[in-house]
Amino acid sequence: FLIGRLHTLCRRCPGIMTGQNNKPIPDWETLTFSLTETDFMYRSIGNTERDPVWDEGDYIPFEDITVSPAAALMSYGVGVFEGLKAQKTTGGKILLFRPDANGRRMQNSAERLMMPPFPTEQFVESCVELVRRNERFVPPPEYGSLYLRPMQHAIEPQLGLGPCSKLATHIFCSPVGSYFRGGSPRGVRLKVLEQGRVAPGGTGSAKAMGNYAGAIWVAQQWKDQGFDDVLYLDSHHLKYLTETSGSNPFVLLRSGVLVTPPLDSQILPGITRDSTLRIARELLNLDVEERALPIQEVIEEGVEMFCTGTAWTLLSVRELVYNDQVKLLETEELRGELLKVLRGIQAGDREDPFDWIREV
Repeated sequence: FLIGRLHTLCRRCPGIMTGQNNKPIPDWETLTFSLTETDFMYRSIGNTERDPVWDEGDYIPFEDITVSPAAALMSYGVGVFEGLKAQKTTGGKILLFRPDANGRRMQNSAERLMMPPFPTEQFVESCVELVRRNERFVPPPEYGSLYLRPMQHAIEPQLGLGPCSKLATHIFCSPVGSYFRGGSPRGVRLKVLEQGRVAPGGTGSAKAMGNYAGAIWVAQQWKDQGFDDVLYLDSHHLKYLTETSGSNPFVLLRSGVLVTPPLDSQILPGITRDSTLRIARELLNLDVEERALPIQEVIEEGVEMFCTGTAWTLLSVRELVYNDQVKLLETEELRGELLKVLRGIQAGDREDPFDWIREV
């Protein structure tokens, strides 16, 4: 009984038995989108042969994890991940933005890879507690945010390919600055590629770990030529916009309609994408369409373009290059209006009509 009570106390109280690492705080002035190790991370072990599948989890010092070289994660990439941010307000509060939405998306991604979903309520509470235990790493509001990286993956040693019964969920966090720190303040340059990011019917709508590795080589070739990223067309027709390496595109047409590609098996359902759609429709009363958007229509009729993502937030596109056509986009007025509302909600500076904020 006493051992059980002590274990519960250790889980709830930072610094008891698990040890407070007291890792150094980074220089806020030079903060970039890169890893800074924090004091604690979260770990939960899952097993489909028991009920409930997932244990309560533990908050442990940030450290290396041990996994069998035969784990399905290692050979087959059976793993998914998420990304979300905690923001400090000018009044000193710490706010998480839509953690429940990230929890639901991780469930959908896990189910696509035949892993048992991690409970959304446990996901949210674990994120809240992890931020609380790493509170000193949350940057001042003008310097950045605390980025959380939840992951779920198979740890079962398995030589053959098939569903796994033993799994782990880890969540770690890191203070981060701008994703494109040092880049152009007027937006990004994108190279349009006549190829798909993922195969139709594959795992493109899941945030699967393996989706991203193949894109590194593709994008780096064009980054070496001065572009910030690439914009993929659809795999079926090589005609319609899908995604960049990690963001959803929006285009304002000459007609005044804001358009973004519809969700399908090639497009990740971005949390920031959904937030932008709701702000545009319900708060700014804009004419918004989710439909197939041909690249030629963007070249001929587009007047403004931006991309959305947790890391990117809302980032303007200043130039598109498609084959021998160069499209310059010289305005970012709409992006500015949308971003002002979004950041206002995230920072607690304006009313949250959608109940998106979770205070830590």
